[in-house]
Amino acid sequence: MKSWKRKLPQTVLAVSVAASLTACSGGASNETPETPAAAENADPNAPVTVEASWMYEWWKPKVWGSDPVTKALTEKTGVTFQFNGVSGDGNEKASIMLLAKDYPEVMWMDRGPVLDKYIAAGALYPIDELAEKYSYKDILTKHIPQGAVDALRKPDGHVYGIPNWFNEKGEFSVGGSFSVRNDIYAKLGTPQFKTVDELTEYLRKVRDSKLTIDGKAVYAIGFQGVTENVERIANLWGAQNSSSRYYDAGEKRVKHFIRGESTLNALKWMNTLYKEKLLDPENFTYKTEQFDEAAAKGRYAVIVANFWDLWKASEVLKMTDPQAFYKAVPHPAGTAGVKPNGDGYDKTGWNVAVITKNAKNPKKIMEFFNYYLSPEGQILSFYGIEGQTWENVNGKPMLKPGVYEEIMKDSEGYGKKTGVRYLDLNQYQKYNWERDAEAPDRRADRALVEAVNFDATQLRILTLNGESKEGIAFANMTSAIDTELTKIIMAGSQEEVVTLYNELIKKLEKQGLKGVEDAWTAMYNEKNK
Repeated sequence: MKSWKRKLPQTVLAVSVAASLTACSGGASNETPETPAAAENADPNAPVTVEASWMYEWWKPKVWGSDPVTKALTEKTGVTFQFNGVSGDGNEKASIMLLAKDYPEVMWMDRGPVLDKYIAAGALYPIDELAEKYSYKDILTKHIPQGAVDALRKPDGHVYGIPNWFNEKGEFSVGGSFSVRNDIYAKLGTPQFKTVDELTEYLRKVRDSKLTIDGKAVYAIGFQGVTENVERIANLWGAQNSSSRYYDAGEKRVKHFIRGESTLNALKWMNTLYKEKLLDPENFTYKTEQFDEAAAKGRYAVIVANFWDLWKASEVLKMTDPQAFYKAVPHPAGTAGVKPNGDGYDKTGWNVAVITKNAKNPKKIMEFFNYYLSPEGQILSFYGIEGQTWENVNGKPMLKPGVYEEIMKDSEGYGKKTGVRYLDLNQYQKYNWERDAEAPDRRADRALVEAVNFDATQLRILTLNGESKEGIAFANMTSAIDTELTKIIMAGSQEEVVTLYNELIKKLEKQGLKGVEDAWTAMYNEKNK
């Protein structure tokens, strides 16, 4: 499962396109477009083909009917999906589609400014209204946990999106870990580091060991992505940062993560790592593919990343040395006596599926989702066909012997052949076979990570209007903050770290930080009144 998608930089582009939409259309309309006649007159029981798009350039369109699961879904619901890919930035593409009113019947998109633009334009059917109209109330009352439904409900009282990878208590949804390269860790005596200071001492031992790989130095620690890891590391001092913000219970206010004292602590520590040559300086410029390659070559003794993002690197390393792989260790506390926090989870999961007003037969689409989200539909999506890839063991679905190993060898190829997690459209973690089938080492990593996670749903669902002053201000802040934080981490002294940190806060305040926080706080209070 994927998490930490690194989507924030797209916000700027989404805002600029949204602004052009306003200029062309004279502003968002709250009037609901007239329902197309085709939607009203269509035979609700006839088989239908639904045009659909995932609004992500990286997503590869699935070929419906090429595997046994999609065939079974069509047999059960009479619905076939025709998936189309998108080229370029998905948010920009969705905005252009909205301007032209030329969008597909169903879309999977981020919860954010572009989704809100579709809602404001009246381009989406409220899921709750369709559920009521077509008697598919189970979607929002049984199939999706109430906490997720409540979080997705907009100020007008409606739910416009069906969540993907939703959960009840954050299970399987966060992966931020401190992972050590096992062979180096064993060589240096498997020390326990309960605090950041103890971890730093271990990193110094790695540096002083002068280890090399392919003629290049093995760095003590690495990470990919600046802002998200500053947030993540700051949580070691007890903060609960998520999506660039945290809730200050004392002031009853949502604040930008940069304001937290723990953020300054994190920046000071990362500055120490940089100055002492413990941190690979290329980490500041690496793209995901470059970092993954470096990890697979064993360039780091410790990595701060989602533990599942290191699985492939571990498999590559094991080919040379069975003892060379990455494994999670407990999160160190920023200061002795402080309970460290990990990543914040979101009960609503990741993105959402929406049904647009271009849908020719919304009833059939709702029939599909009602089945897909049901226990039977989720088991079909996660496990495939009973008897082929899973069996009923004491009333519980279990992967058949050997299936998990086949998935681990080639999950994409196996999915195409058997349908096991081929779609991953709107998944409920409750039915995830990883709960029972996951390999012991991966289960151990996950247990360490989930022991320190926290519920950040109410923070992660806050979305600023991309056309508002606050939305534009936050987008501008976001576009530059990686550079600003990198400058602080590379400072010449701890004193300079503090100076640059204070200067950054002043710069953000001039850009409208207080207004952004006011808007977040108002939305937070509205959702929690």
